[in-house]
Amino acid sequence: MLNKESVLIYPYDSHFTPLLRDKGFVDHYSNIQLSSLPGWGLCGKDASYADGGGFLGITVSQEFEEILSEIDTVIFAEADNSYTLEKNIYPKILSAIEAGKNIITLVPLNEKVEEVQEKCGKKGSYFINYGDNNLDTADFLNALAFGQKEIMDCTTPILAVVGIAENTHKFQLQLDLKSAFESMGYKVSVVGSRSYCEFLGFHSFPGFMKELISESDKILCYNRYIKQIESTEEPDLIIVAVPGGFMRYNNKITNDFGITAYEIFQAVVPDAVVVSLFHEKYTAEYLDGIMNSIKYKFGLDIDALNITNRQIDWVEMTNSKPSSVNTLTLNQDFMQKSIEECSVITSVPVFNVLDKGDTAKIADLIVDKLSEAEMAVNF
Repeated sequence: MLNKESVLIYPYDSHFTPLLRDKGFVDHYSNIQLSSLPGWGLCGKDASYADGGGFLGITVSQEFEEILSEIDTVIFAEADNSYTLEKNIYPKILSAIEAGKNIITLVPLNEKVEEVQEKCGKKGSYFINYGDNNLDTADFLNALAFGQKEIMDCTTPILAVVGIAENTHKFQLQLDLKSAFESMGYKVSVVGSRSYCEFLGFHSFPGFMKELISESDKILCYNRYIKQIESTEEPDLIIVAVPGGFMRYNNKITNDFGITAYEIFQAVVPDAVVVSLFHEKYTAEYLDGIMNSIKYKFGLDIDALNITNRQIDWVEMTNSKPSSVNTLTLNQDFMQKSIEECSVITSVPVFNVLDKGDTAKIADLIVDKLSEAEMAVNF
């Protein structure tokens, strides 16, 4: 059996917490340590403080150099909090290389990739860069140039994971649902909402969706991307996650106007849909409005709602008018009561992915739906 590596995650915040809650990731390493920036309010606290979920048993440190002697590899992660490559990331990469540590980057390094590769090579350590998504459209576009520009049907059931905005626990849902279906014995392919999903053993959201090509070509390329996964992996289920949100919040927080979601759902038609929302004191009319918005924009019916333990800080949003959504984290006891109240006002099942057991319930619900519809032999 190969020896497991010990790793340091930097800079740690809520963006990385879903990975710490993923058994596949945790079991891959012998020891996991976390380092955060002092101003982020996590140092000295359990890692679970970042997302407000269940206790994780890993204390966040503000130290970095001091921890290097205890680990084999440093994983440089993306973060929800503000940071810069030049000030906060690159100097730490150089320190880690100098200490002879292996380097894994989930954050884009852009023009610094070759320099880091060269420095690691001289030290005899390895460097793996997942941060720069280089999936090329060339093969897809070439195929389109010599064929008909039509949508190809997928015969494999597709489950879509959609959020009203960023930071609604979509990535947690993707990881947990993948694990839940696999524990049932199904073979699952996933196209995640982040650019470094290959690090976790599945497919990233393709970089070509952000390239300067026509919107119709993006739709066709994404359709071919899913078909390629279907034909090569032959899964029982494909989970497709949509980055960002599906609607504009205001003039500053546009969520790409829901264009990405629209393009994805023109490329593939999901057989089941899970939608993730911020916590609010919802009314039946408001939830109906959200479900009708999704139905009439994308032609989708919602099978389950995930209500996160994050609530929009409306005071901050009103006074400061930030360019991203500011949220408050709510405790799980409060959330449990809130989920119960929300379940009374809608016919769509309501869950909280951070509540133990809820992901398995969502998976059971999806399996029941697909089995009844006879979407696939295996269901």
